[in-house]
Amino acid sequence: MTILEAASPVAGDLTASAGGEVIADKEDVLSEILLRLPTKYLLQCCCVSKHWHSLISAPHFRRRHCRRHASTSAATGLLLFRTFSFKHLMDHLVYFPNNSNDKNCYSRTIPSSIRRFHYPLAFSGFHHLHSCNGLLCFGLLLAPCECNLYVYNPCTCSYASLSLPKKFSLATIKAINLAFDPSRSDFYRIICIYAYNSENDNDPFGDHVYKILIYASESGTWKDTGKGFNDKYDYLLKRGVFSRGCIHWVGENKPFLAFDVENERFRTMPSTSVPENGRKICYFGDWGGRLHVIQECDSGAASLVDVMELQIDYSKWSLKYRIDIDYLGMGIGGNADGIKVDVLCLVEANGEGKTMLIVSAQGRILSYDIVDKTFEELS
Repeated sequence: MTILEAASPVAGDLTASAGGEVIADKEDVLSEILLRLPTKYLLQCCCVSKHWHSLISAPHFRRRHCRRHASTSAATGLLLFRTFSFKHLMDHLVYFPNNSNDKNCYSRTIPSSIRRFHYPLAFSGFHHLHSCNGLLCFGLLLAPCECNLYVYNPCTCSYASLSLPKKFSLATIKAINLAFDPSRSDFYRIICIYAYNSENDNDPFGDHVYKILIYASESGTWKDTGKGFNDKYDYLLKRGVFSRGCIHWVGENKPFLAFDVENERFRTMPSTSVPENGRKICYFGDWGGRLHVIQECDSGAASLVDVMELQIDYSKWSLKYRIDIDYLGMGIGGNADGIKVDVLCLVEANGEGKTMLIVSAQGRILSYDIVDKTFEELS
């Protein structure tokens, strides 16, 4: 910019100041500059002025920024919830190494700003917790057995509350999943799986039937899709993963399920192999638009787990890694006996091509570099 060609420090300061005012007054130029900022610094710019805050908060600007950064965005950490007396309480924020701007602090207590929304006086804990692309969806349990649903954005501390249709209750809801893709729309869908009891003996769905109820945020209405499936304690319905327009569910024995949210129909998808005693799934999630499953190896060695990745064309699952969990336990524990290790998630270091397993063991959270076979304590 010609602003940098000042003849003297004083003239340069004056020119820079004048140039800044010109840019600030030209909204199209300002928008183009702000669009190039990472999300963290963009949120800080909201505090510059009311004009900037209004510009950055506008739905069309948010959509443009999200789509511009969608291919380079990476999750930076985990919100941890601990269970205490049947309550889920937000406890800690853990940053992933290499994906966070805060290199000096991998773990900290969750700031009050992230939890700053109105709890009802009768609040007794979280229920039906689910997250998708930066939004949290959960129910707040109220006495005696009432549940209000909330969709909450931790970054902006904004939330929306809604109630289930009158004929549905907490007891009939099996699971709640959130579907949100900010690169395509500002709106989200809530997918409720509820128990369906038919009085018709000839009902084609039979026993242990669940059906799908959808809430659309753009209209603020619920719709019973009538779509159903059989399930007898097999599918991990509370751990559904939204990717490429579908909610996906995995199970211990049955074929995997995919439900097209927009078109309200089931679609076929491949499943991983089923060992003799059923699948033991440690993790199911999405990273970078790719679905991953981590399950115990079907070779009979209980200590081995396979990291599987679904092909983009939904043709098959491919084996990416085979990991010895006992080796992880010995490496963390520092002795031959080892310790119990739980898999939290699979992540890739932003821009470095590294794949890491985030695990918990003995009250600690660590990252394990699958290729280098090295550990790093996060919390």
